[in-house]
Amino acid sequence: MTDGTSERRDRYEKALASAVEYVVMEALSLSSLEEFFFPAPAKLAQYSSSPEQLQRDVDQIIEQFGAPPRLIITIDGGPKPKYDVYPAAAMQELVSLFHRCRRATTRAQAFLIGSHLLNSKKEVLEVSDDHIREIALNNIESIFWEHAETGFIRLASFWDRAGQLLDFAFFGIRQFDRDGFSAVMDRIKNNKVTVDYCLSQLPAWASLRVFQNSEKEDGLKWLLRRRNLVVHSLYLRPLHEDGDKELFDSEFNYLDMALRKKLAPGTPAEEITRLNIQLSKAAEMFPNVLELCRHAIDRRRRN
Repeated sequence: MTDGTSERRDRYEKALASAVEYVVMEALSLSSLEEFFFPAPAKLAQYSSSPEQLQRDVDQIIEQFGAPPRLIITIDGGPKPKYDVYPAAAMQELVSLFHRCRRATTRAQAFLIGSHLLNSKKEVLEVSDDHIREIALNNIESIFWEHAETGFIRLASFWDRAGQLLDFAFFGIRQFDRDGFSAVMDRIKNNKVTVDYCLSQLPAWASLRVFQNSEKEDGLKWLLRRRNLVVHSLYLRPLHEDGDKELFDSEFNYLDMALRKKLAPGTPAEEITRLNIQLSKAAEMFPNVLELCRHAIDRRRRN
């Protein structure tokens, strides 16, 4: 083995060790930091009596939809039972995406804390070169905004998954590439609520409709518009006004500009607050989604 090959192997082993340490330490750091986060990221079970009860509710719903139960008893030589695995897959997608939303939020929050400490306490980062320090801080701040963007995109996707589950519950549609949550809610209103008085009076339905149509920062319309701007035309970064430095006046869509300003990014601390507001709303509304599923199941049985 030549010296060059040996050096490359040493660098390779150090890089692997560093990667393993990074992956392990990130999980441990987030776990230990979370106790001190403010605001505290919401948990899916916090609006239920207990995590165990929430799990039982989820299991019961997917089993009533025809999915495999947790315990399957078969007879030797007998026919195998047939189950519908779509409801379980749709529910698992919904629950898993909430946890991914939460993980993106906690990562952004951790990088915000790290950025603040590095800016306020220079001794935390032992670097003598101010230029290198500035590059490191810029990278950390950039990663914060990336996690914040991911959080908003995933939160909007969470509601798309909720729409897919409700689409199956009320209409038997089993596709992952159909309309989003708002379209499904409107379809339920136009086709089910008009002939189902009990559904129209259900508090869960009323709460979801208020959330669906709200343009406030804890509403779905605000979230979807923010997601669309982030995905299609806007980096999630603070906007800097340089109007006084412009050499000319430009023509533009004032309505579009007003909407952009309304949805414009704030400070990192403000964006963390917005992420946590939307995360809390997802956790709060999740039992309502389950309640609508239970209602759809009851209607199927009666019909």
